[in-house]
Amino acid sequence: MRTSLHNDSDIKEAKQLIRTSFKFIRNNLDASFIETKSNIIFKKFKNIVNISKFTSICVYIDFNHEVQTQKIIQYAMNNNIKVSVPFLVDAHNMKLKYISDYNKDINRNTRFGNGEPFEYCRDCSIDEVSMFIIPALAFDEKCNRLGFGNGYYDNILKINKNALRIGLAYDYQILPSIPKDDNDEILDIIISESKVITAIF
Repeated sequence: MRTSLHNDSDIKEAKQLIRTSFKFIRNNLDASFIETKSNIIFKKFKNIVNISKFTSICVYIDFNHEVQTQKIIQYAMNNNIKVSVPFLVDAHNMKLKYISDYNKDINRNTRFGNGEPFEYCRDCSIDEVSMFIIPALAFDEKCNRLGFGNGYYDNILKINKNALRIGLAYDYQILPSIPKDDNDEILDIIISESKVITAIF
Protein backbone atom coordinates (compact mmCIF):
# COMPACT_ATOMS: atom_id res chain seq x y z
CA MET A 1 0.00 0.00 0.00
CA ARG A 2 1.20 3.46 -0.84
CA THR A 3 -0.12 5.02 2.36
CA SER A 4 0.85 5.35 5.98
CA LEU A 5 -2.53 4.10 7.16
CA HIS A 6 -2.45 0.59 8.53
CA ASN A 7 -5.15 -1.29 6.64
CA ASP A 8 -8.05 -1.05 4.21
CA SER A 9 -10.48 -0.25 7.01
CA ASP A 10 -8.37 2.71 8.17
CA ILE A 11 -8.08 4.04 4.64
CA LYS A 12 -11.81 3.71 4.02
CA GLU A 13 -12.65 5.48 7.29
CA ALA A 14 -10.19 8.33 6.60
CA LYS A 15 -11.60 8.80 3.11
CA GLN A 16 -15.14 8.95 4.41
CA LEU A 17 -14.27 11.61 6.97
CA ILE A 18 -12.81 13.81 4.22
CA ARG A 19 -15.82 13.19 1.98
CA THR A 20 -18.25 14.24 4.70
CA SER A 21 -16.35 17.45 5.48
CA PHE A 22 -15.80 18.45 1.88
CA LYS A 23 -19.38 17.74 0.82
CA PHE A 24 -20.52 20.10 3.55
CA ILE A 25 -18.12 22.84 2.40
CA ARG A 26 -19.04 22.42 -1.26
CA ASN A 27 -22.78 22.45 -0.58
CA ASN A 28 -22.39 25.86 1.08
CA LEU A 29 -20.44 27.63 -1.66
CA ASP A 30 -22.20 30.68 -3.04
CA ALA A 31 -22.87 31.36 -6.70
CA SER A 32 -20.48 34.30 -7.01
CA PHE A 33 -17.60 32.23 -5.58
CA ILE A 34 -18.28 29.37 -8.01
CA GLU A 35 -18.53 31.61 -11.06
CA THR A 36 -15.51 33.77 -10.20
CA LYS A 37 -13.20 30.86 -9.38
CA SER A 38 -14.41 28.81 -12.34
CA ASN A 39 -13.63 31.66 -14.72
CA ILE A 40 -10.10 31.97 -13.33
CA ILE A 41 -9.58 28.22 -13.68
CA PHE A 42 -10.88 28.28 -17.26
CA LYS A 43 -8.42 31.03 -18.20
CA LYS A 44 -5.57 29.09 -16.61
CA PHE A 45 -6.64 25.96 -18.46
CA LYS A 46 -6.46 27.84 -21.79
CA ASN A 47 -2.96 29.13 -20.96
CA ILE A 48 -1.64 25.76 -19.82
CA VAL A 49 -3.20 23.36 -22.30
CA ASN A 50 -2.55 23.53 -26.05
CA ILE A 51 -5.99 22.32 -27.05
CA SER A 52 -4.96 21.82 -30.68
CA LYS A 53 -2.84 18.82 -29.65
CA PHE A 54 -5.93 16.85 -28.66
CA THR A 55 -8.49 15.21 -30.91
CA SER A 56 -11.04 13.86 -28.46
CA ILE A 57 -11.50 14.96 -24.85
CA CYS A 58 -13.80 13.85 -22.04
CA VAL A 59 -15.18 16.57 -19.76
CA TYR A 60 -17.49 16.18 -16.78
CA ILE A 61 -20.74 18.11 -16.57
CA ASP A 62 -20.55 20.12 -13.35
CA PHE A 63 -23.23 19.81 -10.70
CA ASN A 64 -23.59 20.49 -6.97
CA HIS A 65 -21.17 23.44 -7.04
CA GLU A 66 -18.28 21.72 -8.83
CA VAL A 67 -15.86 23.81 -10.89
CA GLN A 68 -17.87 24.79 -13.95
CA THR A 69 -16.94 23.22 -17.29
CA GLN A 70 -19.32 24.69 -19.88
CA LYS A 71 -16.73 27.21 -21.10
CA ILE A 72 -14.09 24.49 -21.49
CA ILE A 73 -16.53 22.36 -23.46
CA GLN A 74 -17.46 25.24 -25.74
CA TYR A 75 -13.81 26.23 -26.15
CA ALA A 76 -12.94 22.70 -27.28
CA MET A 77 -15.87 22.55 -29.68
CA ASN A 78 -14.92 25.93 -31.15
CA ASN A 79 -11.50 24.42 -31.89
CA ASN A 80 -13.03 21.38 -33.62
CA ILE A 81 -12.16 19.01 -30.76
CA LYS A 82 -14.60 16.14 -30.22
CA VAL A 83 -16.12 16.29 -26.74
CA SER A 84 -17.53 13.37 -24.80
CA VAL A 85 -19.12 13.45 -21.37
CA PRO A 86 -19.85 10.68 -18.84
CA PHE A 87 -23.06 8.67 -18.90
CA LEU A 88 -23.63 6.64 -15.72
CA VAL A 89 -24.52 3.01 -16.41
CA ASP A 90 -24.90 1.75 -12.84
CA ALA A 91 -23.56 2.37 -9.33
CA HIS A 92 -19.92 1.83 -10.31
CA ASN A 93 -19.59 2.11 -14.10
CA MET A 94 -19.98 4.79 -16.71
CA LYS A 95 -19.57 5.07 -20.45
CA LEU A 96 -18.82 8.10 -22.58
CA LYS A 97 -21.04 9.79 -25.16
CA TYR A 98 -20.18 12.54 -27.63
CA ILE A 99 -22.10 15.80 -27.54
CA SER A 100 -22.26 18.45 -30.24
CA ASP A 101 -24.50 21.04 -28.54
CA TYR A 102 -24.11 21.70 -24.81
CA ASN A 103 -27.62 23.10 -24.39
CA LYS A 104 -29.46 20.48 -26.44
CA ASP A 105 -27.55 17.27 -25.72
CA ILE A 106 -27.38 17.37 -21.91
CA ASN A 107 -30.20 15.85 -19.89
CA ARG A 108 -30.54 17.62 -16.53
CA ASN A 109 -33.31 15.35 -15.24
CA THR A 110 -31.34 12.18 -14.54
CA ARG A 111 -31.74 9.37 -12.01
CA PHE A 112 -28.45 10.33 -10.32
CA GLY A 113 -29.20 14.05 -10.25
CA ASN A 114 -26.30 15.08 -12.46
CA GLY A 115 -26.25 16.30 -16.04
CA GLU A 116 -25.43 13.66 -18.63
CA PRO A 117 -25.92 13.13 -22.37
CA PHE A 118 -29.20 11.87 -23.75
CA GLU A 119 -29.40 8.28 -24.95
CA TYR A 120 -29.42 9.40 -28.58
CA CYS A 121 -25.86 10.77 -28.32
CA ARG A 122 -23.23 8.64 -30.02
CA ASP A 123 -21.05 6.41 -27.85
CA CYS A 124 -17.36 7.27 -27.50
CA SER A 125 -14.78 4.54 -27.05
CA ILE A 126 -12.73 5.12 -23.91
CA ASP A 127 -9.56 4.50 -25.92
CA GLU A 128 -10.41 7.39 -28.28
CA VAL A 129 -10.00 10.00 -25.55
CA SER A 130 -6.71 11.90 -25.45
CA MET A 131 -7.54 14.07 -22.42
CA PHE A 132 -9.79 13.59 -19.39
CA ILE A 133 -10.99 16.56 -17.32
CA ILE A 134 -12.02 15.16 -13.97
CA PRO A 135 -13.77 16.38 -10.79
CA ALA A 136 -13.33 15.22 -7.20
CA LEU A 137 -14.28 16.13 -3.66
CA ALA A 138 -10.61 16.55 -2.70
CA PHE A 139 -7.14 16.37 -4.24
CA ASP A 140 -3.61 16.41 -2.86
CA GLU A 141 -0.27 17.89 -3.82
CA LYS A 142 0.84 14.62 -5.45
CA CYS A 143 -2.10 14.67 -7.88
CA ASN A 144 -4.16 12.08 -6.06
CA ARG A 145 -7.93 12.55 -6.05
CA LEU A 146 -10.77 11.54 -3.77
CA GLY A 147 -14.14 11.12 -5.45
CA PHE A 148 -17.45 9.88 -4.08
CA GLY A 149 -16.18 6.33 -3.71
CA ASN A 150 -18.00 4.63 -6.59
CA GLY A 151 -14.88 4.18 -8.71
CA TYR A 152 -16.32 5.65 -11.92
CA TYR A 153 -13.18 7.46 -13.02
CA ASP A 154 -10.73 4.92 -11.60
CA ASN A 155 -12.40 2.25 -13.74
CA ILE A 156 -12.21 4.42 -16.87
CA LEU A 157 -8.61 5.51 -16.28
CA LYS A 158 -7.48 1.91 -15.84
CA ILE A 159 -8.66 1.27 -19.42
CA ASN A 160 -7.04 4.36 -20.94
CA LYS A 161 -3.53 4.84 -19.54
CA ASN A 162 -2.29 7.22 -22.23
CA ALA A 163 -4.63 10.22 -22.08
CA LEU A 164 -3.68 13.38 -20.20
CA ARG A 165 -5.53 13.53 -16.86
CA ILE A 166 -6.47 16.95 -15.54
CA GLY A 167 -8.28 17.66 -12.29
CA LEU A 168 -10.14 20.94 -11.74
CA ALA A 169 -10.29 22.16 -8.16
CA TYR A 170 -10.94 25.10 -5.92
CA ASP A 171 -7.95 25.89 -3.71
CA TYR A 172 -9.69 24.63 -0.59
CA GLN A 173 -10.02 21.16 -2.15
CA ILE A 174 -6.24 20.62 -2.32
CA LEU A 175 -4.75 18.98 0.77
CA PRO A 176 -1.09 18.13 1.45
CA SER A 177 -2.03 14.44 1.21
CA ILE A 178 -5.12 12.26 1.08
CA PRO A 179 -5.60 8.56 1.88
CA LYS A 180 -4.82 6.36 -1.11
CA ASP A 181 -5.04 2.69 -1.97
CA ASP A 182 -3.87 0.66 -4.93
CA ASN A 183 -7.17 1.04 -6.78
CA ASP A 184 -6.86 4.84 -6.95
CA GLU A 185 -5.63 6.33 -10.22
CA ILE A 186 -3.32 9.34 -10.12
CA LEU A 187 -3.80 12.47 -12.26
CA ASP A 188 -1.21 14.36 -14.29
CA ILE A 189 -2.19 17.95 -13.50
CA ILE A 190 -4.44 19.75 -11.05
CA ILE A 191 -5.56 23.29 -11.86
CA SER A 192 -7.10 25.55 -9.22
CA GLU A 193 -7.57 29.31 -9.05
CA SER A 194 -4.06 29.86 -7.66
CA LYS A 195 -2.20 26.58 -8.16
CA VAL A 196 -1.00 24.30 -10.91
CA ILE A 197 0.22 20.97 -9.55
CA THR A 198 2.02 18.44 -11.74
CA ALA A 199 2.50 14.84 -10.74
CA ILE A 200 6.06 13.69 -10.10
CA PHE A 201 6.59 10.03 -10.94
